[in-house]
Amino acid sequence: MAKHDVIAAHIGEQVELTFQQMLQSIAGRKRSTTGIDEGLEKIWVDFHSALKKFLKNHKLSTVTLRAPYLQQSEAYFFQLKEDYRSEMQEAYPIKIMSLIYENIKQKVEADFSKMSEAIKKHQGNTLEIDSEIEKIWVDCQAEIKAFLKDKKIATVALRAPYLQWAEDCLIKRKEADESASEDVYLIKIPSTIYHQIAQQVAFTFQQMKEAIAGQKDSQQEIDDQIVRIWADFAKELETFLRNKDFTTRAKRKPYIKHSEASFLACLEQYQNEEQQPYPIKLRPTTLFSDPPPRQILSTEARLRLGQQHFHIARGLKAYWRSETLQMPTAQQCLGHLYLSLIYCSGCSDLTQLVAIGNRLLEEEKEKEKMSNPLSGYLTLYRSDYKKITNPLVLSYSMPHRYYGNEIKDKMIYQWRHVWFNPYAQLFLHILKQQAEDLQPQHPRKVLEAILSVFENLKKQLKVSEQISALKKILRSEDQDLIEITALKPFQHVNLALEIHPDLSLDMCLSEVLQNHLKTVSLTAEDQGVAWFNTLKPKTDLVKVEHGILPLETETAKPVAITAHQQLKELPFELEFLEQERAPVGKNKQSQRQRDEQQFKQWRNIRTRLKAKKAALKGDNYKESNLIEAQLRLLDWIFYLRKEEKENGKKLKLSSIKRYLSSFAKDYFFHIYMYDDDLEQMNAEYYEQLYTSILNGIDERAEAQREYTDTRTQGRAQYAFGRLKDFHAFCQKRYPESVPAVSSFQYNDFQRIQFCQAKLISPQLFIQLKKRVIQKIEACSTEKEKVHLQLLLLMYLLAYRLGCRLNEIRGLTLGEIICPQLLWKDDPGNQTVAIRIILKNNVYRRLKSQNAQRQLDLNAVLLDDELQAVKSYLLHCFQQPNNKKANEQLVFEIGGEILSELYISQMTRLLFDEIIKPDHGYTFHSFRHSAANHLAIAWLGSKEMVMTYTDYSWQQAKSMRKHLFGEQAIRHEAVIQHKWRLLADWMGHSSIEQTASHYLHTLDLLAIERIYNTPCVVHPAVLNRHYDRGETEAVDLNRDRSYRKCFESDHRVLAIDHKVQPCPMPKMQFELKPLSYKVIHTYLNTYQDAEIQAPQIVDKLHIWVKRALWLAAKWQVPLFSKLGWNLDNAASIEKKYLSDLYDKQIKNKLKPKSLQLFIALKDLLKEKVLSALAVLIQHGKLRRNQFCFQCRFDAQQKPKMDWKMQDFIEGMQLLLPEDVQLQYDNYPVDLTQKSREIHVYFIDQNSNKNITLSLAFDFLLEAVQHPSLWE
Repeated sequence: MAKHDVIAAHIGEQVELTFQQMLQSIAGRKRSTTGIDEGLEKIWVDFHSALKKFLKNHKLSTVTLRAPYLQQSEAYFFQLKEDYRSEMQEAYPIKIMSLIYENIKQKVEADFSKMSEAIKKHQGNTLEIDSEIEKIWVDCQAEIKAFLKDKKIATVALRAPYLQWAEDCLIKRKEADESASEDVYLIKIPSTIYHQIAQQVAFTFQQMKEAIAGQKDSQQEIDDQIVRIWADFAKELETFLRNKDFTTRAKRKPYIKHSEASFLACLEQYQNEEQQPYPIKLRPTTLFSDPPPRQILSTEARLRLGQQHFHIARGLKAYWRSETLQMPTAQQCLGHLYLSLIYCSGCSDLTQLVAIGNRLLEEEKEKEKMSNPLSGYLTLYRSDYKKITNPLVLSYSMPHRYYGNEIKDKMIYQWRHVWFNPYAQLFLHILKQQAEDLQPQHPRKVLEAILSVFENLKKQLKVSEQISALKKILRSEDQDLIEITALKPFQHVNLALEIHPDLSLDMCLSEVLQNHLKTVSLTAEDQGVAWFNTLKPKTDLVKVEHGILPLETETAKPVAITAHQQLKELPFELEFLEQERAPVGKNKQSQRQRDEQQFKQWRNIRTRLKAKKAALKGDNYKESNLIEAQLRLLDWIFYLRKEEKENGKKLKLSSIKRYLSSFAKDYFFHIYMYDDDLEQMNAEYYEQLYTSILNGIDERAEAQREYTDTRTQGRAQYAFGRLKDFHAFCQKRYPESVPAVSSFQYNDFQRIQFCQAKLISPQLFIQLKKRVIQKIEACSTEKEKVHLQLLLLMYLLAYRLGCRLNEIRGLTLGEIICPQLLWKDDPGNQTVAIRIILKNNVYRRLKSQNAQRQLDLNAVLLDDELQAVKSYLLHCFQQPNNKKANEQLVFEIGGEILSELYISQMTRLLFDEIIKPDHGYTFHSFRHSAANHLAIAWLGSKEMVMTYTDYSWQQAKSMRKHLFGEQAIRHEAVIQHKWRLLADWMGHSSIEQTASHYLHTLDLLAIERIYNTPCVVHPAVLNRHYDRGETEAVDLNRDRSYRKCFESDHRVLAIDHKVQPCPMPKMQFELKPLSYKVIHTYLNTYQDAEIQAPQIVDKLHIWVKRALWLAAKWQVPLFSKLGWNLDNAASIEKKYLSDLYDKQIKNKLKPKSLQLFIALKDLLKEKVLSALAVLIQHGKLRRNQFCFQCRFDAQQKPKMDWKMQDFIEGMQLLLPEDVQLQYDNYPVDLTQKSREIHVYFIDQNSNKNITLSLAFDFLLEAVQHPSLWE
């Protein structure tokens, strides 16, 4: 029996006993006997007090939780009282004035009297009577609501039964008055909603009775019609309630429940009156998922709690700095340690306190073994900061159900940092002096230790509430204590830190301290890699060969988003997903026939699958597993249908399809990915399977939820319930092959979020840059060198801006906002404003709407980095291109960009060389690093910025001024806008999302805001435990001797020295010959028609003169026999060169890059130069081909001084790999009139002629070789 039913049954029994006790008190006494009413009142009050205690013992401690049961007790009591009055002729008029029902009835009686007086007052004036009666009733309802509010019955759901009772009292009084006299005025009260609903339900039930009487078809048809009638009524009821301003389900709930109760009353009456009633199966029950009630505190109440904790903290510190400080037992010593963590370090989460206690135990054991390679104690700032307090930080891990960054023994752990304050250090020192072994901590030990201190100090401190709350918690079972996180006795203790005048804790960091904001710190190992320089020694770095991966580029293609992408990857046809075949005459079929058709199709599929499985041979697990998975789902479907018939329930086909759609496709895909026999799968693999399915569903839902307005919150939760049912069925049907799993031990789904917390520290990034520069210098080809230079720029943007890989690869010139560069002006060393506006484009689709954002490069890049980016962007804008700006990729060279696979592999290779294999670093680690460095630069102190980033303090201040303005600088300690901007910068909808995925230094930022507070102790205490001769009180936070005693062997948490920068190298991004820049500049500069070529020809570069001559010779028949000299070039117009240039850039085909001449061997260079010489002297560019005229003598021997075959071989050495040289009429057919050889170039990918596109490139190559022009 459920807990609710047990409590309800107990209440019924106790109410009956109480009523019997009242009857015994009344029996034998006269009506006029004094004290009867007082006696009855006392009996009820005693019962009421006992009932409250009973409910509290069942963990119903709040008024909200107890209210429904108290209302139920009163309602049942009134029912017994009414039965007593109807059965007894001379029944005693029992009146219990403490009853809410009694008070409401008295109020209704009084207002009914007012209505009667109004009828007499306005006799004959119907309009006035109705108006005044309605006003009286509205006022009555308002007074009842106010009365209920005073009784702490404030919600709509809790007030509903009492308001219904008021309406019932009024209606009964009205009906009694009308039955007593025929001339009485018929009172109209339109506001009685419950009465109207009851009348409408009675009318609806009458419709059902008529349907039963007029229907002679099958019982199924009658049942369907009854369901339709009720469904129509339910829709009308929803509309009616919405019109009454009951807009939420919580407000409509009591009225919907009333309608269902009224239906059951009509049904009971119908079954009693009819001799052979129709067995109506309908039992309307609307399910309401009521969220657990929570206490919402006003700002004033929270502030009051914060002030209470502030005074407790002040009282504790006063005791700690007094001479009377005594800790006779290890338990009290631990209690003081935990209280210092709560009130000084802001750590009030029980799980955290237990984890910290056990971490201290581990540290002491490590010290005893003298094996302390990575101590949990670390200092927050660099060690060269001598004049400031350098707080001690403790690194620890704690178990979590679904979030963390380390997995041990199938448990997920969350790493955190806490300020190990001087008081905690003192108490730990005293504990060790007591020669007490620190025992493993668990929740009960922690709570008992804290309680022992409060019990000892309850006279000095006002902690009675905390003592009562702690005792109440300790009455729980050990297993229940493990599940407790936030401690109610210390609720809002963070406010004591927020209102502290010496501290500057903001709301976001306050949530971090309370563990309300999900975040992780680096694990001890990752901390060592990122900050402690646990890298390979420099000698090893020198020895490592500079590995170069084979260059892998690809043509950028528009992103195509397709549905069911995973399932399309499967090489097998899934018969289970066959669409239902529409039978002939479907519109004439009933729903039942359509359902049968679907089940028939599923039976046929099951038969085919069984036959197919039996025919499979060998270890074909992939196909066999998919067939078995489909068969199991089909068996589950027919099991659901069978169970439905046996239990008399109606499970619609649409419901079954909804069950399947929630997880079936994901189930098939993940089954396909399993490489072994499904029937041999163990529990561990099943758990991994279900986790992968549910996480995938939740991730898709989250992405859709961010990108669209579709409500997808419950998808994973719904799939969780269906998977749980499906696995339970499989266990029952296949007990030998399907084991029990722990995936469904909880009733709700929580996606396991494993945070890959990796940070690239400044020194690690410098090592990476040096490695890339070494690889660039070791490149054998220009193409490799250019692409590696672009990769370095990609790393830089990812490290500084926090962009994802697809965001950087898909970056287009249209997303770069920089007017100076856009107009191709070279600003030299001048500062230019560069911004990136990330948005969806044809090459990539951003993760969510929030990922569309604006990034200011001037704010976050160092000077040399900004100069490198500016130079490259200027180069990009100056390049001729036939693409639109929003289609031209920034990191595209010659139409190609580095592939994602190459970038990922190269990133892993670089970190392999710097750290070691299996390091876990990926390109995404740059995004993690940017988020943390920006958080520190925007919100950290000078010491934090200098310790954890490579920004100077001046750069950090400039960044803040640039992004937030002067006003933000003045109030930067408490401003919340910075957190909002950080989330926007990272492309997130909230800082919670940024914190849970990327921020791993929030604990450190919080520690910095709270550590700077006095921690004073009495000199006698210090002398007693540290053998010192102090005469005055000592502030442990600022006492160097004390700090040195405890911090002597502890390292800095991050950079312990100034990082030597590694400036960006000078880069050359030009893959085309240098002549391209010269000629391109000429074409862009001399476009004014008024400028005549003869006036400027002497000033032009020699390459331009050659290009002007060669372009005219190739294209104009008049110039085909023109010889080369400077005078001839001076007389040629530039339009021929412009025409040739335009033919290339207007070509819509992908641009091609010739092979690099300098990369060829000397012998091959000679062949290329011979071919170019032939092209210069004899080539003619006609339409889309080069033509060569062949002349023969009388003996039919060619008069040419060159060989066509040598020309073909030389030109082929220059062509790109995917371009083919083709020709016509070679060897020359002497019988034909035309003796021209036609040469053209074909793109093998598109099979199109690209001769005009390559002609300008041939010209560029030809003009820069002096030997061809002598």
